[in-house]
Amino acid sequence: MAYKILWYSIPALHDNTNGAAIHNKILLEALAARGFTVKALNATVADDPRGLAIFDKIVAQIKPDPQKSFLQFYDKGVEYIVVKTKHQRSDEVNTADQGLIFNIFSQFLEKYQPDLIMGYSGDFFSCYARHEAHVRGIPLVYAICNGLHRSFAFPDCDLVFSPSEATAKFYRENDGIDVKAVGQFIDRAKVTAADRSGAKYITLINPVPEKGLAILVKLAQIWQQRHPEQKFMVVKSVGDYDQLVCRLHYADGNPFISEEVRKQNPQVVRQVLHNIDVAEHTDDVRLVYALTKVLLVPSVWHEAWGCVATEANFNNIPVLASQSGGLAEAVHGGGINLPAPASTQRDYYCIPSDEEIMPWVEALERLLNEDWSKQCAEASAYNDLDRSVDRLLEYMLPLMEKGSKEKRPLEKSHFFSAKTMEQHKATFEAAEAAAAAQAAAATQEEASKQAAPAAPGTEQQVANQAAPTALAAATAAASSTASALAAAPQKPTQPQDKAQAKPAASQPKNQSNKSRKNKKKR
Repeated sequence: MAYKILWYSIPALHDNTNGAAIHNKILLEALAARGFTVKALNATVADDPRGLAIFDKIVAQIKPDPQKSFLQFYDKGVEYIVVKTKHQRSDEVNTADQGLIFNIFSQFLEKYQPDLIMGYSGDFFSCYARHEAHVRGIPLVYAICNGLHRSFAFPDCDLVFSPSEATAKFYRENDGIDVKAVGQFIDRAKVTAADRSGAKYITLINPVPEKGLAILVKLAQIWQQRHPEQKFMVVKSVGDYDQLVCRLHYADGNPFISEEVRKQNPQVVRQVLHNIDVAEHTDDVRLVYALTKVLLVPSVWHEAWGCVATEANFNNIPVLASQSGGLAEAVHGGGINLPAPASTQRDYYCIPSDEEIMPWVEALERLLNEDWSKQCAEASAYNDLDRSVDRLLEYMLPLMEKGSKEKRPLEKSHFFSAKTMEQHKATFEAAEAAAAAQAAAATQEEASKQAAPAAPGTEQQVANQAAPTALAAATAAASSTASALAAAPQKPTQPQDKAQAKPAASQPKNQSNKSRKNKKKR
């Protein structure tokens, strides 16, 4: 039996500036490759609006109806419905946006009837949406991708999982939440550079204070004196690199670069840190690893995993990382983990002292001068994608079996009245009857063609004939009983090229104006 999975999160999984989105998208693709039917409901929402630029490419490819309130397409075996919200940040999503999302979410519950719903989004509205699914008997799985859910009870969730044991322990000890550690989901082929003969940099990806920007700056200063020939590289992701550097300060409170100096010389950051090259964000991280000798991951906040560390190991690149959160599991011996300097741990903008940074200097010199190939290979094998998926499925398969047997998506609701649910059920049954009639008519027509071969020269004429009268009648009957709730997408034929975004074969309809008004009243 092919279980049906629905992913729900307001932030889009196609946001390539969001590590959580990137790696859960890979998870869904891996589940689809194993034969599960997987659909995802997202919105045009991202941590950084730049992460939504990919939708311009998707729209150009699928050419959707501009009047629709959502995009619908296939990408690597997963069907996506992406609601076109007015606002693009999670904290700006308003009630109108939520109404669009809930409308389609309820359609998925009733028409797709998933055996399990998984995803994230800790906002109040998403909690309500998950409760609606819980009332209908559908198991819920929550993916924790960071340490920012403190005090959250994960209501209605049957399983909560995280990449690392460190993150699972963090929530168990602080909030008493039973979190299962399963590993991270990284597609090696997508992150492995074909040629690293030009590797020359010590690299930090996403140079922000939380990721250890102050530690990088101190290392760069030391290297200007000890190894002036060695260059560093930062790869921007979110935030303004120059502005963030100007906000750094020393332990005595003196600024690293004063605002007055920067106003006089806008290029002062690049001049002071002349051994750091600055690269723009890229959709293809393989370009970064092709140029990298050692990867720095000196995070001072809790990292649920630290995906770039594992990606570096896949490229035979050793990692110098802190011990924050799951970084030790992400590195898994393919490099060196050290405690973050205490002053920077207390204040992310504080540049560490010479004494605090010395263990990092010595470790970095080791990684640059020693062969770490064996350790990187062992770490890569341990953090393989299939092993992580296997661990997660040990917990999810019993829930999917339970959901397939106990779900009642058309019988119960927290939001809709009993009479409304009866109408929804009648609409669903009419649509099912119409689909069955259509399939039967198509089968009969095919059988007739095989029983009586067409005369020479008439093949094209037969192929272009209109649908049988019985089929038209069944379709008309279904349309006459349709309610304001539109039918959710039926399972379309899989595209041949799963590596590209493809338009889905059918689409949920926009709610009528009357239905929208009634919903607002409710």
